[in-house]
Amino acid sequence: PALLVLLCSCSARDHAIAEREGNRIRAEKVAVVDRFRREQLVNPDAAVSHREPTPMEIDVPESLDLSTALTIATRYSRSYQSQRESLFLSALSLGLTRRDFLRPVFNSTASFTASDGSDRDYQDVAALSIGGSLLLFTGGSLAINANSSLNTSDDPLADLQTANTSASLSFSQPLLRGAGHDLAFESLTQAERSLLYRARDFELYRQDFVIQITEKYFGLISQQKKLTNTRENIDGQRFAWEQAKALFRLGRGNSLDVFRAEQALLEAQNSGLDAEQTFSLSIDRFKIDLGLPTSVEFVIQDKFPDVTPFEMDLDGAVEAALHNRLDLRTTRDQLEDAERGLHIASNSLLPSLALSLGYTAAADPEFRFSDLNIDDSADYSVGLVMEIPLDRKSQINNFRSAEISLDRAHRELDRQRDEVILEVRDSLRTLKQRKDQIELGVKKIQSVTFSVEKAEIDQERGTGTNRDVVEATNSLTAAKNDQLDRIVAHEIQLLRLQKQLGLLFVNEDGLVAE
Repeated sequence: PALLVLLCSCSARDHAIAEREGNRIRAEKVAVVDRFRREQLVNPDAAVSHREPTPMEIDVPESLDLSTALTIATRYSRSYQSQRESLFLSALSLGLTRRDFLRPVFNSTASFTASDGSDRDYQDVAALSIGGSLLLFTGGSLAINANSSLNTSDDPLADLQTANTSASLSFSQPLLRGAGHDLAFESLTQAERSLLYRARDFELYRQDFVIQITEKYFGLISQQKKLTNTRENIDGQRFAWEQAKALFRLGRGNSLDVFRAEQALLEAQNSGLDAEQTFSLSIDRFKIDLGLPTSVEFVIQDKFPDVTPFEMDLDGAVEAALHNRLDLRTTRDQLEDAERGLHIASNSLLPSLALSLGYTAAADPEFRFSDLNIDDSADYSVGLVMEIPLDRKSQINNFRSAEISLDRAHRELDRQRDEVILEVRDSLRTLKQRKDQIELGVKKIQSVTFSVEKAEIDQERGTGTNRDVVEATNSLTAAKNDQLDRIVAHEIQLLRLQKQLGLLFVNEDGLVAE
């Protein structure tokens, strides 16, 4: 019982200590937060005496076209720069791997150690070691090492100064497991191919990036057009309201028409305010997409894209996509990687048999380095080492895993081929649908325009109501806005199809090559 009481009291004391320490540390950080809020907050109503400089000065024209937007985005976009830097870092890593496999790797160390004490005499040792190794194309390795040291001592029983030097050369060659260039250099081969995959991914990213910026740019132009249409609708609704009031004063209308026209005008004005706010927000977001500070001012050139004529044979498009697509080529290459992996796993089932050769030369200790003779002694060695595999469970599991990986690679290639065919077929159908919808949209705008004119004439004659004018005007605005969306969707879908066919080329400035 006494031990239990002691343990309980220790537990309570530890709890109290931890509680006090936690509260003390928490209070420190809370005080920092409170001090900032009391002393360093900025009042938005106060005059700003200085502004933090932007990280870079970017020359942005007052009127921004698509080509300039793409060039700026390619140069300053944060996401684009991150992708480019990732590829560069991968290239640096491959450079190190190439060095390790294709060139001798040397290393050296130099040291100086001095020791003294009450129970020992002063002694210092200066040493230098230089070595290097080279991986051979046969899978073997060659290593060379040279060592020298100079020992100075005050011990009366030892030499005042002793110089030593030695050199060694060794060679090792696997004969079964790991023998041959392909197996020994697999890491380099895979590193080379992995960087190629990264380069393809970066090219696909560049294409997607251009499509995204183009879509957002066209979207801004479309919003500008819609804003213009909204303002025209406001003018039309205002005219309808004035007309309804005039007809009411002439006794040819009623107060309900006036109220209805006024409500339609107010709704149109409210829609205009929403459109202006949405457009301003979209401009600021576009600046961030380009990598620009939101304080930069520019206007979007009001040049709406024309509908690009397009015709393509389905079979030819599918054949081109299956041959040109970079992602599909990567999948085919990864199938080859899996085949090599199975070959390597099969080789790992073999026993390890290696031939080793060695040579060592050393000099007898002398007082000075100039007196050393490296040929004082020489040793030779020849060895043949064979492993007796008693437990191969890991190798067998790896072999089975490689077989499964190869089967998966075959299935992935089949799946991606089907996906490519499906994407191309769907894109061609979508393009045809967009084209037909644009043609129908032209007819609809013409029809609704006629309806507006007829509704206005009927209202003046007294055979129609103000509601007909309001509804026809709103329908015309909606028809124009819908047509803008269809044209943008058609042009973006055409860019996506070019990417799906592997025929979208982007130059270093981020512009689509013709």
